[in-house]
Amino acid sequence: MQLLVADDHRLFIEGLKLIMKDELDIDVKDYALNGKEAIEKCQKQPFDFVLMDINMPVIDGIEAMREIKRHDDRIKVLILSMLGEYSVVSKALKAGADGFLLKNADISEFKKAFEEIKAGNVYLSESLNEIFIKDKAGRYISRHDYIQFIDNLVSPREQSILKLIVEGHTNPEIAETLFISVKTVDTHRKNMLAKLNLPNTAALVKFAIDNKLV
Repeated sequence: MQLLVADDHRLFIEGLKLIMKDELDIDVKDYALNGKEAIEKCQKQPFDFVLMDINMPVIDGIEAMREIKRHDDRIKVLILSMLGEYSVVSKALKAGADGFLLKNADISEFKKAFEEIKAGNVYLSESLNEIFIKDKAGRYISRHDYIQFIDNLVSPREQSILKLIVEGHTNPEIAETLFISVKTVDTHRKNMLAKLNLPNTAALVKFAIDNKLV
């Protein structure tokens, strides 16, 4: 693998080179200290992978990535940054980043990011799971926007039933609690499965917990 590191801190580059060699058995072939230098080096010789910081002089990492991808979209770019705000990460993903990893990630997550990206997937730092969620198309979107969408999709009555389902109540128990028929409870449950495209009640419970709907 031909790998380039773009970061304006030499000590970070040296540390990253050691990690790549010792933990992933990958040699860093070259480095760049700013975005312009990264672009030029990627245009002069083929690289398979670029580890890119965002805050760099001359040209920032996101703009550099856009130009690198425009020149050769086969190059994988993993953003490494201390910036984890929604606006920054979203901008990087829209610009074509193959992954976004915070610099405080441990080595196991670094390995996971590499494996996911090499497999053709987009990887997002686990610490950003509170901000982003992956939709059914594999795209990362704002968790806030997604939850609002789900809240609008699932009616207040269905949310009440969903809460009781997650708590482990049976259909007759839910019906008695909400003063409705068992058939109505089952109808609402089936409607939620259909709207959320889920196969069964177990999947519905997991979805509700994972997405903090209850």
